[in-house]
Amino acid sequence: MPFRETTALDGVGRYRTGDDAYEWKPERWLGPLPETVERAAIPGVYSHLMTFLGGGRSCIGFTFSQLEMKVVLSELLGNFVFEPSDRPVFWNISGVTYPSTSIGSTKSELWLNVKRR
Repeated sequence: MPFRETTALDGVGRYRTGDDAYEWKPERWLGPLPETVERAAIPGVYSHLMTFLGGGRSCIGFTFSQLEMKVVLSELLGNFVFEPSDRPVFWNISGVTYPSTSIGSTKSELWLNVKRR
C-alpha cells in the first residue's frame, strides 16, 4: 500500500475463516449464536468504558444517566429542527468514526442549522 493512502477495514472480515472464506455466504451470520456465546457471562455493552464499568461494581447511576440523555434528546428534537449546514462533512475512520469539516482533522465537528419549531 502506498504511503499515506486511506483505507477502511472490513468489520466482519475477522470472522471469515476456512477454505471458503472468500465465498459470499450470508448464512454464516444468520444462524443462531453458538451455545457457548449464549451462556457467556457478559457484564454489559458498556462494561469497557471506565465511566460506568460493569458487573457487581458498575455505576448505579448508569441507567439514570441514560434516562437523562433520552429526556434531553426528546426535548431538543421536539422543540427544534436540525438541518445540515453548507459546510462539507468528512467522516474520519479511526477507533471511533467521527465527522469533521476537513480531511485529516482530529477535531470532531458537525455543523448544523438549528431552528425553533
